[in-house]
Amino acid sequence: MIQHEIKETPIKQRFSKITKRFQLLTPGWKGASIAITIIAIIMFFIQSYFFMGSRGYVDVLIGTSISLIVIVGITGILAGAFHLTKRVPTRYIWLVLVSFFLLTLCFIGMLQVGLIISVTIIAALSVLGALIYRWKSGVYREVKLFSRTAAVILAAISMLFIVIIGYWLIDNGNSEPASPFRLQEMKSADRYFTAMTNPALQGTYEINSLTYGSANNYRKEFIQSTSLVTKSVDGSAFVDNWSTLRKKTFGFGSDQMPLNGQVWYPDGEGPFPLIITVHGNHIATDYSDKGYDYLGKLLASRGYIFVSIDENFLNSSPFDDLLFLQSLKNENSARGWLMLEHMKVWKAWNETKDNPFNGKVDMSRIALIGHSRGGEAITAAAAFNQMTAYPEDGNVKFDYHFSIRSIISIAGTDGQYKPAGQSTSLKDLNYLALHGSHDMDVISFSALNQYNRIDFTEGSDYFKASVYLYGMNHGQFNTIWGKNDSIGLSNKLYNTKQLITQEEQMEAAKVLISSFLDATLKDNNDYRSVFQDIGYARDWLPNTMYISNYMDSQTTLISNFEEDIDPGTTTLSGGRLIGENLKLWKEEKVAMKYGPDMYSAVKLGWTHMTDTDTPSYTVVLPVQHMVISDNSSIVFSMADVNEKQELIDQDSLIDLTLTAEDKRGNVATLSLSSESYLLPMFAGNIVKFPFASLMPTKEPVFQNFAFQLIEFKKNNPDFQPEQLSKFSFVFDKTNEGTILIRDIGIRNNNAQNDS
Repeated sequence: MIQHEIKETPIKQRFSKITKRFQLLTPGWKGASIAITIIAIIMFFIQSYFFMGSRGYVDVLIGTSISLIVIVGITGILAGAFHLTKRVPTRYIWLVLVSFFLLTLCFIGMLQVGLIISVTIIAALSVLGALIYRWKSGVYREVKLFSRTAAVILAAISMLFIVIIGYWLIDNGNSEPASPFRLQEMKSADRYFTAMTNPALQGTYEINSLTYGSANNYRKEFIQSTSLVTKSVDGSAFVDNWSTLRKKTFGFGSDQMPLNGQVWYPDGEGPFPLIITVHGNHIATDYSDKGYDYLGKLLASRGYIFVSIDENFLNSSPFDDLLFLQSLKNENSARGWLMLEHMKVWKAWNETKDNPFNGKVDMSRIALIGHSRGGEAITAAAAFNQMTAYPEDGNVKFDYHFSIRSIISIAGTDGQYKPAGQSTSLKDLNYLALHGSHDMDVISFSALNQYNRIDFTEGSDYFKASVYLYGMNHGQFNTIWGKNDSIGLSNKLYNTKQLITQEEQMEAAKVLISSFLDATLKDNNDYRSVFQDIGYARDWLPNTMYISNYMDSQTTLISNFEEDIDPGTTTLSGGRLIGENLKLWKEEKVAMKYGPDMYSAVKLGWTHMTDTDTPSYTVVLPVQHMVISDNSSIVFSMADVNEKQELIDQDSLIDLTLTAEDKRGNVATLSLSSESYLLPMFAGNIVKFPFASLMPTKEPVFQNFAFQLIEFKKNNPDFQPEQLSKFSFVFDKTNEGTILIRDIGIRNNNAQNDS
């Protein structure tokens, strides 16, 4: 019988080549591949649960599988490219790339550290997996004792690395942070004796609550039998890229956004001031609006109507956004606009008979509170409130003009939305910015930009304040978010052990927010003193460190250093700035943790060389007449920018002499420490050791100072406050230092604000 040679077709030949390329790996490579793949996939599935777990297991499985297929495909292409090197098996490179992508997604919250951890895990698991599999396959039976010993040592080292990384990830970080300048120790009780009651205590009103929402709602709590009914609104002009999956999840598109809210209100006749609160960005199906009930219950008991509104449908949803490939666009403006649409509903209810809120809402006293992106949404709402049309589309008309008197930013963002490409500037309202030094999401105190873009009309009665809170993070202001400022396993990169407890952080929020609202909506000016000098809240606030700043419409601003590039001129025309014997003197943009910010200050540095050449910085008032009296105060904001100095007690803090001189040459002095020591920059080592240095840990936060001229006169009776001509910062008490100063002015305190 004749044997004929069977020829392979071109297709079969190509298939045969591919199969040869995917022949079985050698034992070492096979073990390495199995080890890294199994661990990476397990960790990725855990992270997927954090991303999408609130949707249900089916969606988690679908979303994770699709993501895995995409990653395997992309890395396969990359592995093919690497194969050209012919140095290691293509399949191993491919699996390394797959694992690297999966692990990087697990640690996406802090990419630099995540890359290091991912590479270390892959390297250690590759070595360990290879050695174990080679041993199991009998490779080491035929090698010399030296090789076997080396393999055991290498395996032990790899195992040690894996154990260390595992323990590092499980551990919550370093011990509690040092707080050498705690408020209770820095501010003596005698000076701050006050008859004010703790604003965080429950008030006298009984509390009622209800919900309201649009029909066909995606959340049942807003359409109960007792819920009030609202109409949905068309927000399509404000939002782009609303995916089909997002529409399926929530049951509506951008043209039918619901107006949903949870209300806590006093049981009384009223009318009561209205507080509308909005959350920030979070996983869309893990509802954030429920996290402010502690504020709602407190403020309702103290005579406010408190509303926490639902904007979760504008939040990130990895499932609906195809793992960030089809995310919503331009939604930040929609967050602010929706707040105004809620206010329209409240105005109508207040004017509608038979409505439970008929006549009970004081629409002349409205405050907005926003957390995270919500902290920027409130500024957009306040800006839109005064506009005639939407800056991005003039065809969308505005006619709101509500009486928004106060806005409060909690760990707010800034600059994510810029109307017509410009930063949002606001005028004539009260503003409070709160931020934690250990915020692991909005890492810089971004709301300070907005703080410095708020102006007041002369003769008005508004103020703005900021408080930097040591040991506090982003999420513990919201009971749903808690300690986790990132997503899933990314949180294990952060040093959460440094945080104060959530109960303490919420207590701080209650004290400061309640004080601010009482001062600005109920005209209880005693509580304004809390922001002029935070020592007045020393017995109410958690025992940690605080840096506070303050400015009001009763202050004539001499210099904020925004006017020009000449270091010798003041913002107020006609004044002069004079530096003598300074090591450093320049005006610059204030550099925060991530690049220069949008406001300026003068930077002054000094080192004592001799006793006769004392460094100083003098502000010469304009020749034009300024209204100054015994009751006036010299005010300014100052920040320490010395990063290296070891600060362990009050004696190590910067102190200086403030001198005031009248037109006749009479000089009087006060020390800075007679008002308060200048606090240092707070170190927030938010990433666990040894990676803390990979990101900035400190930034300058300004602290306000106010010196009444009558106090100078006590030290020199010849000094005439009403004749003040200049004042100086004399650096005679601390041998060396570097500081920033801005917002230098004269405040004419009226009787109700004297403290």
